Amino acid sequence: MSRRRYEILLPMRYNDGSPVEPERFFETQEELVAAFGALTTSPDLFRGTWMHEGQRFEDEHFRMVVDIEATPENRAFLARFKERLKERFRQIDIWIVSYEIEVL
Repeated sequence: MSRRRYEILLPMRYNDGSPVEPERFFETQEELVAAFGALTTSPDLFRGTWMHEGQRFEDEHFRMVVDIEATPENRAFLARFKERLKERFRQIDIWIVSYEIEVL
């Protein structure tokens, strides 16, 4: 069975600039572990700059990674999960990227 890595970038601040509460990250972590049995995080923050409707956003993100079987069900789960994350973190969008991996 082939595998995919899904990288989820979660903002450290809401779009209004206020900090995201730590429990939001913990809740997200626990949902992913419950769904897939494992999760990887990194202490490094990822910084990004982007424009939306003429407004500039400067973000810092926390990255969560899950390596899972490449199934339509898993992809659908993460598509639905993204919508929950957009609400939870009060974001215009949440960036989730995916690519095929080979585990040796």
